[in-house]
Parts: sequence; C-alpha cells; structure tokens
Amino acid sequence: MTTIPAFITLTVTARDIRAGDVFTLHGHERTATHSTWPTALRNHVHISFVGGGDAVIPADRTVTVTRAQVSQCATA
Repeated sequence: MTTIPAFITLTVTARDIRAGDVFTLHGHERTATHSTWPTALRNHVHISFVGGGDAVIPADRTVTVTRAQVSQCATA
C-alpha cells in the first residue's frame, strides 16, 4: 500500500495545535515544531516554530490550521 498525505483545514483552539500544523500568526505563516505546551502564565500556551522563533498566546484563542492526514491508497 502507498500512503498519500491529505491536507485538511481545521479551526482549533491554540492548545490543540500539533507538530506540523501550518497557521498564520501576526500576519506570518508559521509551522509548529511540536504540540503546544502550557506556560507559567495562566491560560496561555507556548508554540515553537520551524525555522526558529516561538510565541506565547492565549490557550483558548481560535486558530485555523492546515494539518496533514495520512491516508492509505491500495493499488492493484
């Protein structure tokens, strides 16, 4: 079987961002290196970006992400 990446667009809260998710933050397209994690600031999460940099944003902030979903393709 061959695997084919399929991309879907989802609206999630910042706490649900996963590694590899692509989204726009402060007018720039970003890709998350890891899933978000809580910070010392109450109700905020930390996100690190591919290529460097990071951000701390409210955990309940709505973010539209593009996420890869791997599906299997059977060939005959």
